Amino acid sequence: MQLERNEQIGLVTRTQIAERAGVRRPAVSNWARRHKDFPTPVRSGDTELFREAEIARWLMDRTIPRSQLLDGEQAGTTYADRFRRTSGNRPYAEPKAVGSGALRVGTEDKKAVDQLMGRLADRVRGPAAMADFVNLCLIVMYVRHAEPERWHRIEDAMSAGQGARDVQSLLRSLGDMAQETLRRNGDRTDMRSSLLQLEPRSWDDLTTAVRTAADTGVGAFQLVWESFSAREGLHSSEFCSPVGLASVSAALVMTPGQKTTVLDPYTRGGEMLAAACQYIEDARGTVYGETLDGRLQAVASLYLLHLGVRPKLTSTRSDRWPPNREHGVDVVLTNPPFNMSDAPGPGRRTGNWPYGSPPQGNDNFAWVQYILGALVLGGRAVVVMPVKAGNSVNVAEREIRRALVHGGAVECVITLPSHLFSGTPVPVSLWMLRRVERPVRDGVLFVDAQELGTKVRRRRVLRDTDCDAITNVVRSWLDEEQGPAGEEYVARAADQGLAAAVVARTVIMADEGCSLRPADYLGGGNYGAAPDAAQLREAGERAAEHVDDLRVLEQRWVGSGNGYRTGAGADGWNEVVLKNLCEIRPGPSYTRLPAEARTTDAGIPLVFPQDLVGGKIVEEPQNRVPWLTAERFKKFELLPDDIVCVRTGAQQQPALVSGSQAGWLLSSNVTRLRVRLNAEIDPLYLHAYLGLRYAREWMSHRAAATAAPSLSSAALGHLPVRFPPIGRQRQCVNLLVELGQRADAYASYASAIGRLRAELAEHLLHGAVEPL
Repeated sequence: MQLERNEQIGLVTRTQIAERAGVRRPAVSNWARRHKDFPTPVRSGDTELFREAEIARWLMDRTIPRSQLLDGEQAGTTYADRFRRTSGNRPYAEPKAVGSGALRVGTEDKKAVDQLMGRLADRVRGPAAMADFVNLCLIVMYVRHAEPERWHRIEDAMSAGQGARDVQSLLRSLGDMAQETLRRNGDRTDMRSSLLQLEPRSWDDLTTAVRTAADTGVGAFQLVWESFSAREGLHSSEFCSPVGLASVSAALVMTPGQKTTVLDPYTRGGEMLAAACQYIEDARGTVYGETLDGRLQAVASLYLLHLGVRPKLTSTRSDRWPPNREHGVDVVLTNPPFNMSDAPGPGRRTGNWPYGSPPQGNDNFAWVQYILGALVLGGRAVVVMPVKAGNSVNVAEREIRRALVHGGAVECVITLPSHLFSGTPVPVSLWMLRRVERPVRDGVLFVDAQELGTKVRRRRVLRDTDCDAITNVVRSWLDEEQGPAGEEYVARAADQGLAAAVVARTVIMADEGCSLRPADYLGGGNYGAAPDAAQLREAGERAAEHVDDLRVLEQRWVGSGNGYRTGAGADGWNEVVLKNLCEIRPGPSYTRLPAEARTTDAGIPLVFPQDLVGGKIVEEPQNRVPWLTAERFKKFELLPDDIVCVRTGAQQQPALVSGSQAGWLLSSNVTRLRVRLNAEIDPLYLHAYLGLRYAREWMSHRAAATAAPSLSSAALGHLPVRFPPIGRQRQCVNLLVELGQRADAYASYASAIGRLRAELAEHLLHGAVEPL
């Protein structure tokens, strides 16, 4: 390849300089334009090349800003240090530690993807499907990073373009490039037709989208596909597998540096195979994928090619359950669709069901048996399954579970948190299966990991620490077939913050439902599990702590004479209309910030009436706007101690903005009150006043005077506000705050007593303790 020959003789392109220095290509062009001492290029046909040594020397004088340092780089690191270290690798696209399954994605990439998947997507795709626009982004990202010389032709085409008449020409060029790339790598998907479905509103819209996609790092590829999955609300047969889920799956059965053949029989966007590739990249392993969906096949091909892996993907559209396989594999990692019925085609007429024929309406256990059939003897599989598959009442599924346990095919079941997927809140389990001639162990390990994960907006995300917690328990179980007794694994799980149980196969098979759901063996004392005395002690200590807190609050309350006295005078009180105390600003009009400009995934939170709860703004609003959009609405942002009122819709108690909510934006349906600097009123006092029954009824009556409930800024400005001198205001606020603390303390105490009762019931009704 010409690029490799250039590198061998010490020449690099502008694109390679950018990639090795960890900057975007326009930055290199700016260096060359602004600095007269920038190395002089060497021409090779139409391509500018630079001597590698000269570039390294020039970069020695340029220190990387602190905000742009990568993990492991110290203050004072120069671009030359990074340029020499990477030797052609993109530093901002390096995978994390083995097993993480994730690529580094910076804030700029997140902003770029927000821009791509927002209104820009609608302007470029026209009536075409969103998937067609996603294909445009993905092929641009791939070619830009993997084939920079071919990318130059696209840049030249954009530079030479004159406008709308060149739109189709550019799309055809990108489509031809996509088609040729996929064909060259064995994928017959017709992505060219997909790109030609796009109908951009203008040449500028198209080139903006292309350049935005091109300027992202490698990790943004997955981000685009996840954003698409969240935006479109895809079905379980379509949405992508979260990176954390794929990482855990691979870490459980893959061994770094070991030559392994891996199969994903339902490839989706390639996430499972991408996670596996990090373990076998230096061991000449092979990854296979099967797919029913040509669109997803193209995505998977580009994603894996993006990572430097040429996958072997095949279509099983003609028969989902082929009876004869060309190869057996060492490992299967897959996330098949949940609770789906059989696809058209021969289907069950050709399927091989050694553990029992699955029901016609649900393929969960057809997938399990197909996966086991794909393994070599001793091979292992990690399969994502809906939790309900573990104890479904269907007779056929129950008997298949019994046969799987009897044959020793089930090694471990792990319950994961709900809300892992953007398209569904359904909780899932990982089933760890093994193809064996006869059982090699007497029990099955059940692990409850439902409490793991970090809440990120409306989803839970599995981090590296979560992956480590699970693998530290399960890998030892898998690797030690004749290892310690089950109690040791239970203890190991407890050390990792997990619950676990080892249950004998005979016990599972003796159960009428033959359950493979961890919850049926963990907690609640099921199957003779003894209640944990430590949990009872902890519940009692928590309740006692709340008693102490209440005692302190009550003593302070009594000591202050209850904090108030009756018959107080009205000296120094004032009454002013609201507009003389506050700046009153309604949110932007709907036409400026319509529904299509919002997102539920990433960006700046947007406050709606439903987000005002109990005088506060909820911490996880449902709506957001992309960062770039938010920049245009700075005058509508919130600051600490601002007050937010309902503008349109049913009136709610006004909410006070906290420090963590600074920078959030008003929606069209709310109004912001910001106390003027010269106003003699405390924002906390005003917030409390607006929560009075009198003030709320005043606002409700004026809002109800219109056809649809709506409170204009002009009307709100005439609300009379009565207040004492500033010192008295703060005394009032402090008293109300203290009463609020007491109410919260009593609520916490009641909750602690409830938890103590529940825990004590476990012990009482198991005979572990006796009533006095």
